[in-house]
Amino acid sequence: MDSDNKILYKEESFTIIGACMKVNRLLGTGFLEAVYEEALEKE
Repeated sequence: MDSDNKILYKEESFTIIGACMKVNRLLGTGFLEAVYEEALEKE
């Protein structure tokens, strides 16, 4: 793997992406961005 392709904060990145995926699974599609933003803040 090239040094350009490395994830700098791997653990933090996976935690954030996991939270985003959980919010998306729970709420589904069709809401405004503000709804997802608030849910992600709570998650």
